[in-house]
Amino acid sequence: MLSGNIHFLNAFPDFNATGFNINEYNKQFRENNVIIHASSGSVSYPEHWGCLSVKCAFHGTEYYQAGKRFYVVNDTNYLVLNEGTNYSSYIFSARPVESFTINFSHEFEMEAINSLLGTPESKLDNFGFNYFQKPELTEKLNKHDELVSTTLCRLFSLSSQVNPDKIVIRQLYYQLIENLLCREKRVHAEMQKIPAIKASTRIELYRRLYYAKDFIDSCYMTEITLDKIAGIAHLNTAYFLRLFKNYFGITPYQYIIKRRLLEAKALFETSNMSATEVCFSTGYQDLTSFIKLFKRHFGPSPELYKKQHCSTLHES
Repeated sequence: MLSGNIHFLNAFPDFNATGFNINEYNKQFRENNVIIHASSGSVSYPEHWGCLSVKCAFHGTEYYQAGKRFYVVNDTNYLVLNEGTNYSSYIFSARPVESFTINFSHEFEMEAINSLLGTPESKLDNFGFNYFQKPELTEKLNKHDELVSTTLCRLFSLSSQVNPDKIVIRQLYYQLIENLLCREKRVHAEMQKIPAIKASTRIELYRRLYYAKDFIDSCYMTEITLDKIAGIAHLNTAYFLRLFKNYFGITPYQYIIKRRLLEAKALFETSNMSATEVCFSTGYQDLTSFIKLFKRHFGPSPELYKKQHCSTLHES
């Protein structure tokens, strides 16, 4: 049986309370596997050291920042951060957001990985991780998937119980580590599309491209310049533009437009917001330009698209 105690936190501490010591608070994450399953509409977690963790949020949005990187975590995705990454997070919402994070202690992480890599039937053979090597997973937003999210859902369900079964949860912790490594194997296959001779260079460029992409996905409703996202990727602007277009098939500007329009389309399908409200909430400042772009990409005008969708809903 793998080592590592399971601790549960079902409420956020008062980080502003007199005498609160974040270093003391973080000790439990160094020594134990910790599941945070707490709800809040307003909480701010100051920058701090983190263990290997998988971040989820349901019924709303939780925001994470690591250096210049910025991530929006919601019902559609999850975020993986490595041990040693310093980050801050906050929730600011009119209704409570359910924050759910799986945290791995260093001891459990290493024991689980070494156990996986040491088995003859390991799915991770020739993957680049060596026995007793500290792995670095790719830190990026991931859409919920069958590989990782199925285990996350089981952990979510178990942690919601009054008396969670720690034996089953510990087994699922092990399963989640294996799933994360298998997911990383897929990511490394994607890295092969990066035009670089050295494997280390491909890995680094891939990570930097996703720093930029995740920033766009998280901040598309704000003003984003090419220089800004190139800076987040720590790349020369001209080189970043060429690399982004070669890898994703469109320019960063085109990706911003695509991301905004897809969000606008989703808002028309799921809310009662007017065209003007959707226009400004997705980052556009001019309604006329927004309407033209929407018609060009989807055919009908925003108002007609909204009416068509509402009619479909009523008919069903």
